[in-house]
Amino acid sequence: MTAKDSPSQSVLIFHGIGTPGRTLEHGEAQYWLSRDQFCAILDRIAAMGTDAPLITFDDGNASDCEIALPELQRRELHAVFFLLTARLDQPGSLASQQVRDLAQAGQTIGLHGHAHRDWRRLEAQDRLQEYHLARQQLSDLAGHEVNLAAAPFGFYDRQVIKDLREQGFAAVYTSDWGRAGAGFIRPRNCIDNRMSARTISDALTGHIPLARRPRRLLGLARKRLLPMWGRS
Repeated sequence: MTAKDSPSQSVLIFHGIGTPGRTLEHGEAQYWLSRDQFCAILDRIAAMGTDAPLITFDDGNASDCEIALPELQRRELHAVFFLLTARLDQPGSLASQQVRDLAQAGQTIGLHGHAHRDWRRLEAQDRLQEYHLARQQLSDLAGHEVNLAAAPFGFYDRQVIKDLREQGFAAVYTSDWGRAGAGFIRPRNCIDNRMSARTISDALTGHIPLARRPRRLLGLARKRLLPMWGRS
């Protein structure tokens, strides 16, 4: 499998696997899976063949390389790793050499920013750090230009999309749920440790339950059509 998107596919977000090696942010613990939970989902993905979702990871946790990479390789799966440069070489996070290892193993490196902050509220200097300098650092480690981005916390607005387009990114991945097409904004389905088997099945296929659709449409309209006031 490759990171190339089909005309429409589900895209999954994983975070940490196993025991965290760093202090977690508020509310982050629910997004950490046990190794058994993670492997069980990978087995389901591997069995889906050409209908399999695109796999992505956020934050750059050490488990990306220590656990996820060998399990992906065992199943001949591919993923996109969206990394934070401020966490590189810190306890519990990827080392710079591990980023090189992921890229050399044929995995895709993407940008999650520098310091895991809301991109809607950045001032000009912060945007330089989050978009340009962090991207340059990751590109140097990956050995090729990084051209995919994932919005921290799933937060974005019209200005964020404009900024990323002007920076030359090919796509931005969000956490809006559903299936992703070939457009610039691509929704993803977040996996957490509280999900039922049915909810995981929905995430794997990009199915949005009927009860959730009106709220999702309202959220998409707010993010993509309304401006974020007070920006610099």
